[in-house]
Order: sequence, then structure tokens, then C-alpha cells
Amino acid sequence: MKKYIKYIFGLIPLFILAVLLSSCGDDGNIIIPPSGPPSDLTRSGKFISFTSNLTTNYDIYLAQVNSGGVLDTANLVYQTNPANLTLFNTSDDKQSNWSPDGRVLVFSRTNGNQQEIYAFFFKADGSIDSGVTADPVRLFSSNGNWDNNPSFSPDGKFLIWDRRTDTDSSGVIDIADSRDLYIGDVTGSGSSFQVSNPRAISATAGGDEYNPKWSPRISVRRVAYEYQTSATSTDHDVYVIDPLDPVNNVNFYNPNNSGYPAWAPACDRIIFESDKNPGDYWSIVGLTYPASGNPVDVVNEAGVNSRYPTWLPNGGLLAYIRFTGSNGNIYIVSSGGGAAFKLLQSQPIFDGANNLWPAW
Repeated sequence: MKKYIKYIFGLIPLFILAVLLSSCGDDGNIIIPPSGPPSDLTRSGKFISFTSNLTTNYDIYLAQVNSGGVLDTANLVYQTNPANLTLFNTSDDKQSNWSPDGRVLVFSRTNGNQQEIYAFFFKADGSIDSGVTADPVRLFSSNGNWDNNPSFSPDGKFLIWDRRTDTDSSGVIDIADSRDLYIGDVTGSGSSFQVSNPRAISATAGGDEYNPKWSPRISVRRVAYEYQTSATSTDHDVYVIDPLDPVNNVNFYNPNNSGYPAWAPACDRIIFESDKNPGDYWSIVGLTYPASGNPVDVVNEAGVNSRYPTWLPNGGLLAYIRFTGSNGNIYIVSSGGGAAFKLLQSQPIFDGANNLWPAW
């Protein structure tokens, strides 16, 4: 091993080594990103999933887009664009996220007094995999709790989510109860896909931890998430934690109210929502990772709330929700900021609905 290290150090000029050692690490741990593509993700970003209450209850939709984030009108995988995946379920389906290869879409479904994680399975072209017996599939029992915001690790070996339990001992679970981060082991594929051994990553007494997003680089074992000192606290911070070594947990950004983080494909930047604008309107901002300097505005409209950002895999586009009144619409913008456009502008029927939580 020592000979190997000496050999590597002999090949890499010191100034390049310094750049590598400063990239994508935090908390004093050195993490050297791999060579090759800027992300370990393999999906193309052909679909944006989102949640909408167009049909009264909340459903999961797929919007098929081209490389510029524009809604496709030709060569459609589904008969409609967007396509409603959960039309025939009368309870709420929400907060979807993709597996790294784009073959699994996980989301949260309300089942009576609990909320559980389900998954759709797809073929390589994006169509539903008819070979899976039940589609969608409930991945595990929530044991009466509320499991939300599921998200994959970049190698597909783990699923993370937030779980709301009866922390105030009222006998029921509601939004006054706080959430903890959970992780489960992923094995198999298609009909044999399963999530086992659910366990807490972080369970801060009284703290509210939610909206976890794993960095898209396998080499960067970090999860960004939103933290409040309690479920009813008005102060939101963005934290970054090592999900397999939770002692390594740091505050990434704490001024103002900040949350719903999303990673750049190269893991060198995190975008998130922040209410630092006059009047406490939410905007989308970006900050280098590890944290350095002040956030830079990406989307900042006076008197408008912009929330729930998501990043195009291996690309420089963002999708987010722009609120007019109580309803939200999906907008697309460059990750460097600039003029944004409405994704569903050719589908005005969605203007009267609340469209939330896009996932690219």
C-alpha cells in the first residue's frame, strides 16, 4: 500500500493534488472524486415526476421532456403528457424520487392513518414494467408511522426517507410530531426488489429532520437535509450528514429559513430554498460545497415564492415550483440563473391545480 501511495503521489503534480484534496469533502475528511462523468447517475432526465391535485386528491405525474427541459410533443412513451400514474388510487400520493438508473420511482402513499413508501418500476424506455406483479409495490410496512420523502443513494444500495412518529405522545400522528431520518438496505430488482432493515440515521430528541437528499457521487457519502429544532419551530437550517456514520453531522447553512436541498451533479454546490428576501418570500439560492462564502441567488422574484428545487442529472438545468396564490406551477431555469419558463404552459388545465415536489 505504501509503495502504491508513493507511486500515485509521484505521478500527480502537487498543485493538481491540492485541487483534488479540496474537492467535495467536508468536516476535515478528504474525499477524492472519481474521474470520468461529473455524476454517478445514469438516467438521462427524460422525465420529471411531480405531485398534483388536479384530480382532487394528490397524484404522481410524469412529464416527458427533451434535453432542454421543454415538454415533449412527439415520440411520447405515454398517451398523455404529463401522465397520471396513480389516477385510480383515491388517497394521496406524493413526494416522488428516482433511482440512479431511472428504473424505479419511489413515493409516499397515504394508507388510512399511516403514510408508506411505494415504488413504480420501469423498462429502459420509461414505460411501466409489466413484468412486476404489483405496480406500484409497497416496499415495507411503516408500522403506523408517516414515511415521506424517499430518496436513493447514488449506488442504489440504500433508500433514505424521513419518518414522523408520535413524539408528543398524543396517541395520533400529526404535523406537530417531529421527524427523523431513516435508512434501509436495497436488494434485488423488479419483482424481487426490497427494502429491509429500516433504521434511524439520526433521531435528535425533539428535533425535526426531513427532506434528505444523497449526494449524486458514490465517493461523496453525504446526505443534505432540512433541520428544525422542533416540528413547529420557525427556524429551518440545511445540514449535511454521513448516513453511515451519523456522528459526522454539520450545519451547512443556518441564516434565515433554509431547506429542501438539492445537489449539483459534481457535488460542488448545493441549491436550496431560502426566505432571505424582504417580506420573507422564498427564493432559490446556491452555495458551494463545502460551504464557502454566501449563497448566490438563482431564482429571486419580488413578491413570489419559489420552492422545491431539483437538478437535472448530469446537466445544468433546475426545475422548481413557482407559487401564485396557493397553487404552484413547475418552472425550468438554468442552474446559473436567468430567465425561467413554465414547464406545463401547453397544459393550462394544471394552472388551477397545486403542482408540487418535482423530481428530475
